[in-house]
Amino acid sequence: MFKLILIILGVLIAVISDNQLLISTLMAGSFLFILITNRDNPNVFHLCFCFMAVKIVELVIFENFVIYNSETISSMWINTIIFSIHFVTDLFLYFFVLFRAPITRMILLAKDRSIANIYMYQSEFAFMSLFIVFMLVDLAALIENFMRHLDELGFSPEVAEKFANWTWVYYHYSDIKSSLAGLSFILLWSMLSSLGQQKYTPTTR
Repeated sequence: MFKLILIILGVLIAVISDNQLLISTLMAGSFLFILITNRDNPNVFHLCFCFMAVKIVELVIFENFVIYNSETISSMWINTIIFSIHFVTDLFLYFFVLFRAPITRMILLAKDRSIANIYMYQSEFAFMSLFIVFMLVDLAALIENFMRHLDELGFSPEVAEKFANWTWVYYHYSDIKSSLAGLSFILLWSMLSSLGQQKYTPTTR
């Protein structure tokens, strides 16, 4: 319980401060700790390793390849690139979590190891639900971005003017994503609990 309280406090401090360095540091430290302490648990290890690899790739892309200011590319297309990268990343993670157990089984079978305890965790199903919310936010930002720049898409100034002030998602995107990142941070740590590691069983009617 004390550990959980510390984790939640750390997440709240990071999210409220909106300090990306602090959030990245917490995530990186968590990934490394979980990888080291669960290297004998393929379920946790493979999931956490993929998360860390994807986040590193995403960071490299945004730091080195994404253009934020340009004299030739409009802000609409710059925002489209940014929101699209986030969407593709979240979509990839969603499908990785969905097929993580079969992927882990294939890796272990290739190494002639037992697959008796390989299955989807309850926490993984929660991750999938969270990634759906991530993607909905990304799509909302993309749609709003296009609606706000209808003039660049060939619509008349009269029509474009009606949607030119659609900026709610744009100005709250970072806050929403930071809050969702905080939830994913808590879910990440929940994988270490007995509840989080319970086998997910789909409900049937």
